[in-house]
Amino acid sequence: MNSLGFRAALRSTARLGQYRAAVAAPRQTMLSLRQTARSYAASHGNTPAQHHTDSDAAWVIGSLLIFGPMIYKLTAPPPKKKAGESDHHSSHKKEEVEVTQEAEEVEEAETAPAAASTASAKHEKDFYPYILIGAGTASFAAMEAIREKDSSAAILIIGNEDIGPYMRPPLSKEMWFNKSEETTENLSFKDWQGKERNIVLQGKEKIDALNQEDLEKIESAESGVKLLTGVTVSDLNVAEQSITLNNGKVLKYGKVLLATGGVPKTLLVLKGAGADKVSTFRSVEDFKHLHSLVKSSDKKIVVVGGGFLGSELAVAISHYGKDKNVKVTQIFPEDGNMGLVFPRYLSKWTTSQVEQEGVVVKANSRVASTKTVNEGKQVELTLENGEKVVADHVVVAVGIEANVELAKKAGLELDEIRGGVAVNAELQARHNVYCAGDMTSFHDVTLGRRRVEHYDNAILGGRVAGQNMASDKLHKTYKHQSMFWSDLGPHIGYEAVGILDSKLSTVSIWTKKPTVAEGDKEATDAPSDAATAERATATPLPAEAVKVEDKEKYNKGLVLYLKDKKIVGLLMWNNFGKVEDARKILGQVYDTEKVEALVKPFGIHEE
Repeated sequence: MNSLGFRAALRSTARLGQYRAAVAAPRQTMLSLRQTARSYAASHGNTPAQHHTDSDAAWVIGSLLIFGPMIYKLTAPPPKKKAGESDHHSSHKKEEVEVTQEAEEVEEAETAPAAASTASAKHEKDFYPYILIGAGTASFAAMEAIREKDSSAAILIIGNEDIGPYMRPPLSKEMWFNKSEETTENLSFKDWQGKERNIVLQGKEKIDALNQEDLEKIESAESGVKLLTGVTVSDLNVAEQSITLNNGKVLKYGKVLLATGGVPKTLLVLKGAGADKVSTFRSVEDFKHLHSLVKSSDKKIVVVGGGFLGSELAVAISHYGKDKNVKVTQIFPEDGNMGLVFPRYLSKWTTSQVEQEGVVVKANSRVASTKTVNEGKQVELTLENGEKVVADHVVVAVGIEANVELAKKAGLELDEIRGGVAVNAELQARHNVYCAGDMTSFHDVTLGRRRVEHYDNAILGGRVAGQNMASDKLHKTYKHQSMFWSDLGPHIGYEAVGILDSKLSTVSIWTKKPTVAEGDKEATDAPSDAATAERATATPLPAEAVKVEDKEKYNKGLVLYLKDKKIVGLLMWNNFGKVEDARKILGQVYDTEKVEALVKPFGIHEE
């Protein structure tokens, strides 16, 4: 008990003693009076046994006459005060009430919820209720979700680039198909509907740009969104709820989002004068640099990598540089383009289409060594089979690694199998620490733990993280099955959801002839009747049935990826606008007898 509480208790005890004394005094007086009266009657020769009635009457009369005035004085209410006269008892009562109230206020202050201290901290210098680390699409989506729930929220976004949140997919797709160089310089493009857009994300919220000098001038976080560019976060202290910037400045947060994305993998390193001849591809600056190189005529570009990014870039650069005599060579270790994703037959056919776009494809190839030649003006790559390829520039596009350096220093749990920071289904890593985007290993309630490196996942994951950050009670589970898409020239475009892995068994339905494949076995053609084809999945036909030179062979179709008899992924080939239908099927048990009803919404056999 504190001093105020102790004082209040003493006063209460004293009051109780006074009350008991006041009640006991009249009773004791009456007993004494009665004893005196009895003694008086006895001295006059009257005993209780002989004169019971007379003695009682005499006692009552005597008590009233002699002691009545005294009893009245003891029990009568206090006289009314004259104007200006103080009341000693009321002043004590007032003091007692004041002390009690003071004690209660101290107790409330000592047991106040953490929210009260957080509210007061909002006015402290270098405190932000929400800090979003990483200025990508995940942070942008989280920012919008927070502001929707808390319109007065003060949010600080921190990014290491000199630009605000932007879309990365157009950098390897639509941006290379612009007809106007001015449009490209403005970072604009036309989407699949023909609408001109800019890669910089534009939302309802106004984002105010800051530099580190501006940040020093801010006394306390105000309502609104601030973007701090060109800055990295060097430390995250979860216990203290603080971050440290690369200049040593410490900022406090209420809640923090980690959306640090990924770092491109680097397979080839050139030192010295030829170091700038090899680059990775991920940022706006990477695009600007590569685009400026390809604008010159007679360039030789090598793209290392046969996955999403490598295949997109190879086709896009070749298309852009056709009238400039730009030559593109693509090198990768798989059997064909998208070899780790598509069934083997589809990967081979896709490769033939990439070659028709002017790309020289070297499948089943690895780079053994590199060196500069022609006085450092070009790069010579020696493949494992001894073949040599000369290029003016080499782009390494072999995927990314989750950027978990900050999370690792902070002691957050990492996913050693998939990479990334391990979070729960609510995208929370620790108390008041959330993650979203490429660097997040989350629990998918349908497909198990996953880490997804796609734009749609960053947007929807960021949104759920932001909603949960702005909610103190109910948190939303991240159940969204993200989609992804790609274009490989004018004849190939696809959308997909779920897990696409070439090692999984697949069932394919095409407009002409369905194709089935099990695991990494060779692709097959099946009978033209779809129902017969699905029943024939266990007995694939010879591999030579596939003729990849037929451009229209795989014009429109659907590929189902199966694991433990469940559909875990769907690839919609030249079949757009069916993502929601695909999501409804994801996770269902595959039944060959019901395949027609299963694929009917996709309109595969419609004219």
